[in-house]
Amino acid sequence: MASTPAGSNRQHEVCPPSPEGPPDVLGGKAIVAVKPSGPRYMYYRLYTKDGPIRSNNPICVNNPFISRTLPKFVTPPRIALSVKNHLCKIEGLSAPTSSTLFESLSSETAVVESSRLAFGGSSGPGSSENDPIVLVVGLEDAEKRLASTAQSERLLEAVLPEPRYIYYRLYDEDGALASKTSFDSEDSSLGRIDTHSIAPPQTVSSLSFQVTKAEGFVTRAVKVYQDMDGEVLMTDNDHLPLQAQAYPGHLEDEPITIVCGQENSMAPLSAVDLSLLTQIRGGVAWNPSETHQADWLPFKEGEVMYTDGIKTSGFILGLPNPYSGYVAMNSAGRKGFVHDGHLRRP
Repeated sequence: MASTPAGSNRQHEVCPPSPEGPPDVLGGKAIVAVKPSGPRYMYYRLYTKDGPIRSNNPICVNNPFISRTLPKFVTPPRIALSVKNHLCKIEGLSAPTSSTLFESLSSETAVVESSRLAFGGSSGPGSSENDPIVLVVGLEDAEKRLASTAQSERLLEAVLPEPRYIYYRLYDEDGALASKTSFDSEDSSLGRIDTHSIAPPQTVSSLSFQVTKAEGFVTRAVKVYQDMDGEVLMTDNDHLPLQAQAYPGHLEDEPITIVCGQENSMAPLSAVDLSLLTQIRGGVAWNPSETHQADWLPFKEGEVMYTDGIKTSGFILGLPNPYSGYVAMNSAGRKGFVHDGHLRRP
């Protein structure tokens, strides 16, 4: 077998399913659990705000989005920042501090950089290709990443599971619209997108962005209803349990409803950064120059800013603990960190 880069630890010959031990009890008699054979891998997926990106170290030729490495290659103590550093290194990405790490696709918040991750045993973050950890990187960093050195022709094909979709019906104020993701020639307003196209945190805001991008109207405001009758209006911050057996829009006969409005006031901003589609509003005026924090965004009381809705962390010089918040953009196009404790609540 040809040698492979130590950082990626790819195995070209096999694409095995996650090992599963036997039940604890068989025929009324207790049995000793069999320890899974082979190393404990850390499976991962890469995303930008626009959706999934290919790995430089794919496991299988027909699924370039899932990869794995070994926790022993992550510098101790194995905190989130160490994991980000390692993944960025083996994936040719240059900006680990501007990336965001999630313990799984279903995570609602990012992992704080100083948090330790437990990789012992057969459980924990990234223990299965079906529940990988997720690294979300900036669009600019993804575009500048180093070229892939993977030898895809030597990888075997995996047995892929059936894709899971979110089904939706598309409308504007005048009635049904033909969807660009339609798959039924007799039902053109019924569209669908793959659940794996939505980066964590998988919220209604993220879903709206993926749908409007696919449909080609990112500058139009939309309303998302959980049902076809439009009785349950969903909000941007509602979390979507897309790894569960049932979730809004998981059936063709029970799609969610997306109603498009007119062109909204975000058109100039969308031309700058299409990932910033969530509005936040400042509480009391904040001037970060008073704390010498050039990477924090100043704002006035009640000022509207825009973010991708993904939680991240910011620091104040001289203080050890991180602050939870968002990377946001103001109307002048300036970006910076905004502490969520400084925001006006709805």
